[in-house]
Amino acid sequence: MAALALVASRVAVAQQITSSQLRQNLFATCFVDANEGWAVGDLNRIFHTLDAGKTWEIQTADSKRQFASVACPTKTDLWVVGQAGEIAHSSDGGKTWKKQESGVTRQLLNISFANTQRGVAVGDFGVLLHTENGGDTWTKVPLPADMKLPEDVAEVVDPGDVVLYGSTFGSPDVVRVAGEFGIILGSDDGGQTWHQQPNSIESTLFSISFADAQRGWAVGMDSTLLATSDGGTSWQKQTIETPKGFMLPLYDVQVKGEYGWAVGNSGFLLESKDSGKTWKLADVPVKMASSWFRGVSLLPDGRGFLVGSRGLVLATDRDSFTPLKQNF
Repeated sequence: MAALALVASRVAVAQQITSSQLRQNLFATCFVDANEGWAVGDLNRIFHTLDAGKTWEIQTADSKRQFASVACPTKTDLWVVGQAGEIAHSSDGGKTWKKQESGVTRQLLNISFANTQRGVAVGDFGVLLHTENGGDTWTKVPLPADMKLPEDVAEVVDPGDVVLYGSTFGSPDVVRVAGEFGIILGSDDGGQTWHQQPNSIESTLFSISFADAQRGWAVGMDSTLLATSDGGTSWQKQTIETPKGFMLPLYDVQVKGEYGWAVGNSGFLLESKDSGKTWKLADVPVKMASSWFRGVSLLPDGRGFLVGSRGLVLATDRDSFTPLKQNF
């Protein structure tokens, strides 16, 4: 009985920290409602909040590797990916985690799910994975055989080796991926087969996000922000204001309803109030100008959270934001 009591106490007592104690760099976040969400970052940490980021429970997937991305299609089913092809899944909201066999050893940089069964993961050297059973099995999908790179790199880079940084589902069947050299790939069968989408931009794209099957955005190097209204058949570069004229990278973007946020380096934040048609440079405190932001998670009503360096978390209320700690 004593042993059982000891086990129970260990399960019941989870390490809790406040937002001011959150110091690890955060690379991605995923919220399921206004209060509950997760963030991943340095030191193989997974952070879970039930009170809109005021306090965080530290969860573990029994890994020594850092996680780069998190997906949360429901409150209970979660996935994280990271170095050396590592994928972990939780079916109980992060209380326990189980490793999944990815079949690759390259670094995985992003994961997204349309539902609890269909998902994709992307990473280094053209790694593109697909699952139809919640990750019980992952299949490496070949990149399009006719994929073309910009002329100045085509002679030295194999098309199959491009780094893929971002993925998104616009619907259960419509999934898009973005990466190096402005590459955008599209699938209309849930990730089983892929084709390259035309794009005149050659800057590396770090993130891609679709609000539905037609409307999407992609961001990357050189303050690049692209938009499509036809599912990616055509992409247009949007005119945006940058901090003090610098062409800083943008790392993530998301639009829900009328509101959108794009986040980047050196305090670079963009906000939209017209469903991503136009973007305005957000005014950030001077002391936040040295911080970078990596992840965006918005709810259907436009509220959400932005995460970044040194445990920085911003709660967004549609077209405004509030830092959850002051020591950034």
